[in-house]
Amino acid sequence: MALPKKRHYTPALLMLCAGIFLSLVASLTVGKWETENQKAQFKNQADKLATALQQSIDTNLGMLQATGKLYAASGKVDRQEFKIFVEDFLAKYPSILGFNWSQRVLAGERQAFEQAVQTEGYPNFQITESGDQGQMVRAGERPEYFPITYVSSSNRQNPAIGFDLASDPIRRAALEKARDTATMSSTGRIKIFTTRKLGFLTFQPVYRNGTSVNNLQSRRENFEGVVTAVFEIADIVKVALPGLELDRFNFYLFDETAPASDRFLAFYQSKNREIVTDTSHEVPIKIADKSLCWNNFVFCSRSLKFADRQWSIAIVPAPGYIAIKSYWRTGLTLASSLLLTIFLTIYIMMSLRYTFQVEYLVQERTAQAKQLGETLQKLQQNMEMLDLANDSIIIRYLDDKIIYWNQGYERLYGWSKAESLGNYIHSLLQTIFPQPLEEIMALLLQDGYWEGELIHTKRNGEEITVASRWTLQKDEFGQIFAMLEINNDITDRKQALDALRESELREREKAEQLQQTLDALQKAQVQLIQTEKMSSLGQLVAGVAHEINNPVNFIYGNLTHIDEYVQVLLELVRLYQQHYPHPDREIQEHIEDSDIDFLVEDLPKILASMKMGADRIRQIVLSLRNFSRFDEADMKEVDIHEGIDNTLLILQNRLKAKPEHPAIEVIKEYGKLPLVECYAGQLNQVFMNIIANAIDALDSYNAQRSKAEIKSYPSRIKITTTIVDYPQRVIIKIADNGPGMTPEVKKRLFDPFFTTKPVGKGTGLGLSIGYQIVVEKHGGVLRCESEPGKGAEFWIEIPVL
Repeated sequence: MALPKKRHYTPALLMLCAGIFLSLVASLTVGKWETENQKAQFKNQADKLATALQQSIDTNLGMLQATGKLYAASGKVDRQEFKIFVEDFLAKYPSILGFNWSQRVLAGERQAFEQAVQTEGYPNFQITESGDQGQMVRAGERPEYFPITYVSSSNRQNPAIGFDLASDPIRRAALEKARDTATMSSTGRIKIFTTRKLGFLTFQPVYRNGTSVNNLQSRRENFEGVVTAVFEIADIVKVALPGLELDRFNFYLFDETAPASDRFLAFYQSKNREIVTDTSHEVPIKIADKSLCWNNFVFCSRSLKFADRQWSIAIVPAPGYIAIKSYWRTGLTLASSLLLTIFLTIYIMMSLRYTFQVEYLVQERTAQAKQLGETLQKLQQNMEMLDLANDSIIIRYLDDKIIYWNQGYERLYGWSKAESLGNYIHSLLQTIFPQPLEEIMALLLQDGYWEGELIHTKRNGEEITVASRWTLQKDEFGQIFAMLEINNDITDRKQALDALRESELREREKAEQLQQTLDALQKAQVQLIQTEKMSSLGQLVAGVAHEINNPVNFIYGNLTHIDEYVQVLLELVRLYQQHYPHPDREIQEHIEDSDIDFLVEDLPKILASMKMGADRIRQIVLSLRNFSRFDEADMKEVDIHEGIDNTLLILQNRLKAKPEHPAIEVIKEYGKLPLVECYAGQLNQVFMNIIANAIDALDSYNAQRSKAEIKSYPSRIKITTTIVDYPQRVIIKIADNGPGMTPEVKKRLFDPFFTTKPVGKGTGLGLSIGYQIVVEKHGGVLRCESEPGKGAEFWIEIPVL
């Protein structure tokens, strides 16, 4: 279909241009509003932070003023009164590190002052100052001292007690300023002596009670000392932060009164919620001496008052603050406006295109109708030739309406020309397709033709199968206008092929049944042979056990009497030695040659050893009899653990260490099991086959390993039993830490005659028979979990009836 000319889309282009222009204007307007709004929010956050910090500072300094008023009201405050008064302040205001009282001491009063404090419980007290290495040393001679006399801490070993504030130039300058101005005075940034962290001291001057301090001279004459509040910078800031929204704001705190190199006090990083007081922290901006916010959001500065010092705080937006938070409304406005413009433009273009398509379709259908008339005229000329064909030939529109047929169509389906013309072919013939019609049409349009089998219904109701070929028909412009369909009746051939397939299927089923019967016979033969063999073995074992048991019982029973006789003889020898300590020389020599003391000591041990050996033989015989219960045709309640133990006892010789292979450790984790109704002898056979296979696998695995590897990773067989409910069943797991199995071996593990052992070492029947015993005879489960290099675990489930 030809595309419409560009000039027909002029209204849509005008609409697009106007929409883009209005979208830009709207987004710029919203962006300007958001910028002003962000400035206001930024200023508001700066004001809130500055107010919170100033309130925290004023509250802390108010506690210092209250302590100074205590001295003004009382005149004299002892150490205990000072401690009681400030303890509540320290508990309520954690930003105050401590309170101190420093008394003015003249040089002539120093000795008496030190002795007075020593009598208060500080025997080593003296006025000190900081030495060259930072250690406390006795203060040098000077006209006056201001030693720390009282401290808020109860620690009597506090190194700050006795420290002369006047010994440090920074502290002395602030102290003298407080004395001369009769107002609070604070130091700049210093390192607190007790905590070694950055902070500052604030001094409240105290004058002699009842004196005038109106001029400088009277203040210096009546000056008695200072009350000191100790602060850490980080604590002052931390107390003011709760309740403030600072997720996207950082700020710097500066002391504007200090020299330029000492102005930095602290930095708050919102990302980690961390307060940094390290003086090495780099300050990336220069703080302007103005209380306003810059228009480009570099920082916002506010002034703070701390005693007699001027502080400033610079609030800085965190990275991404403006990009994430500020202009989302601008972007949303621009995106929504452009989206609306695009929708309107597309709608107008689609409307115009629809109009063009309708006009074009009218022209196209007119041309097609004309072309179709010409085509039909040509077909009419060849109609006699098409009628001579035996095939059913149909020409139809793409909507399946019949426009031509031949006489082969009438002979095949039974409908006349008048009855067929204008009908829809698939409705008329009740077509059954081999796949959805939509898929057939897609292939037809893709390839230009389609071939397949269809089922049609003739006029008399008979269903037939036809081989159908559809071919698209195009005009001289390459446009599709019709479809040619040729159908051949293949019903008879189809029926013959179906009959042949059914015959092949029957023969194949017979062959499979014969194979299954053969497999069943082989399994039955194997089971019969194994059962007969194990039954004979059971009878042989029972007979041998009986024959061995009689003499062993005879020996075991006589050992008790021999032991009694030996004790009587030994007692007789003891009595003889007791009553005849000096026998004849010949008897004495015979005693020495016979080593009678050794015989007395060793004879009971020999009898005990013989008794132990006889008892061991009885246990082995009992295990053989219990293991070989193959003559029991009925299921009986037995102890599963006893069967496993009997099996392990029979295999004990293979588990022991020998020169050709190391020992195999057996770990038994038995649960509390009830008696289980089962074929005990056959289950013992299953245990025997699985454990023997595990021993074979471990022996083969150890032959490939070095002694060091075997020592670090010894061979082990683990047997675990437990009981589970719903339904109730006993689970026996037998695992080894051998080489494991490949998926191919594991898949054929329970097949008859399958074995991985060398010729002569295995028949491949053990696990196959074990599977039949567990699954078929007991209705249980037998499976194996194994991976190469991770050992193997056999899982046996026996229902508890």
